[in-house]
Amino acid sequence: MKQKTDFKPFKVGTVFNKVKGGPYSVKPKLNYVKIRYPSRLNVMAIDPSKIATNQNLVYTPGEIILKVKIYKTVSVKINRTGKISITPSSKRLSLVRHSAILMQKALNFKEGLEIDVDNKSELRHVGLGSSSGLIATVACAVNELFGRPISPTNLVQYLAQNHGEEIDNSPKLINPVQCIGGSAAAGLFKGSFIILAGQSRVIQSMNLDNTYKIMIGIPKDFVELDSKVLLEKELSVINKFINCGKKYGPAIAYRVLHKVLPAMVEGDLKTIGDLVFDYRFKMGSIKNCSYTYPKLVKLTNRLSFLKTRGFVDMLSISSVGPAIFAVAKDLKICREAFEKENLNIYITKPENNVYQVLEKK
Repeated sequence: MKQKTDFKPFKVGTVFNKVKGGPYSVKPKLNYVKIRYPSRLNVMAIDPSKIATNQNLVYTPGEIILKVKIYKTVSVKINRTGKISITPSSKRLSLVRHSAILMQKALNFKEGLEIDVDNKSELRHVGLGSSSGLIATVACAVNELFGRPISPTNLVQYLAQNHGEEIDNSPKLINPVQCIGGSAAAGLFKGSFIILAGQSRVIQSMNLDNTYKIMIGIPKDFVELDSKVLLEKELSVINKFINCGKKYGPAIAYRVLHKVLPAMVEGDLKTIGDLVFDYRFKMGSIKNCSYTYPKLVKLTNRLSFLKTRGFVDMLSISSVGPAIFAVAKDLKICREAFEKENLNIYITKPENNVYQVLEKK
């Protein structure tokens, strides 16, 4: 198969990079499984220049994620028809089907699947990994049905390197949007904070205790955009990401190695938050991401005092926004500031665990 180097849509279920650890030929271990899967906030990239070019859907910028108690629920049942069927109540059918076909091709099974997704209330295209999280949830449920033959390490990489996002009114095609692997890692690796490096490889994790709270704010006037439109907007400013990575990538990597990794061992959230703040607010990351929401720079600048004055340990946008989040044990002043800026507010907690099996037969 020809290597994909463009950003043109591709057919649902296309495999660009084969799963490692195979070949697999499996039989079902269960007839039915229902799982609950956590969401992730994309805290920051380690080298944003690495998202600029498509090398057959392999991206190596690395990232830090924060896992939160916002969940998707998916159930999958084996059928003998050999076909994939999705309940009418499930949303984003092209992504559900893409994930199921990826797993069918990876595991080489002949059985059919009946899939039901509870994602009616999810926040789409705001920075919470709704697309990659949905794909990962379905994939993990299918993997669970067959006894988890694909390891967490290889499944994260396989999903990241075959990722796509739906195009409105185009159910058979998806866009090759950049994916680093954070959403899949969120459900497959323990720890609230997880660092991925290189080819979507988890290198470190850290738990947060339950005294911490996470506040997510989304501008009330934000208008959701289709992934095709968002990708076009991103590509128009991609040079800014390249320049940011070239200018700050080595300094970021040094601080990750000598500051962030030791801080994760010690449970020191403030030190991690210091690098995140510098990357987002001082190295141009928020400005580069403002194509998603033009008011983002001014909005976040008005909120920056929350970190500089020590009211929160971490303040950032998630992914390219427009979701803004803060992490602290006391969010009283943060809530007042978010409310003043006319943000829809969501309060959640850090999630230290992997996805949970709710039912199985």
